Amino acid sequence: MTEKNTEQVQPSEMESTSTHSAAELTDEAKGEGPLPEQLSEEAASVPEVDVNALLETVARLEAELAEARQQCADITEKSQRLAAEFQNSRRRQERQLAEEMERTSAYIIRRLLPVLDDFDLALAHAPAGDETWNAWVEGIRQIRRKLYAVLEEEGLMPIPTNGAFDPSLHEAISSAPSEAVESGHIIETLRAGYTLKGRVLRPALVRVAM
Repeated sequence: MTEKNTEQVQPSEMESTSTHSAAELTDEAKGEGPLPEQLSEEAASVPEVDVNALLETVARLEAELAEARQQCADITEKSQRLAAEFQNSRRRQERQLAEEMERTSAYIIRRLLPVLDDFDLALAHAPAGDETWNAWVEGIRQIRRKLYAVLEEEGLMPIPTNGAFDPSLHEAISSAPSEAVESGHIIETLRAGYTLKGRVLRPALVRVAM
């Protein structure tokens, strides 16, 4: 017969092994994660969130943002209004300056119209003379032309008097019957009339046919 060597484990060794295995399991269990006591301590260390306080902060920030936007809109509107007022004021001043210049120009030209009348009257009644006299009279006509050219550049225009009487342009001094001129038409011009830039500066003095 073959002899079998059977190793027998003593009870004391089995107990030692079981105890060692339980200790290792306990250590491994400890290493896998925190214990419930540790979890409760960590949860207690996390600060609580005050939702109401957060909502109040958000509402306050939204109100401040809305106020800032309104202030920006007010400033923009005020700037636009000031710019428009400045433009209107500048246009008004330019218009007033132009009107003042026109009034001044009209005043000066009106003062010069009698000078034109004197030139016209003198030239119309200039007597005939020798060559020297005629040259002198022609020089006077040239002076009159230069004066009228300057006034014409400023907008002075003569009023026509070769048609029907117009009360807005003519002033009738007298009326007389005429076989050559139709009734209500101008017979004779007694004093020239002028317009300045389309406005009547001085009406023409005329005689009208009856």
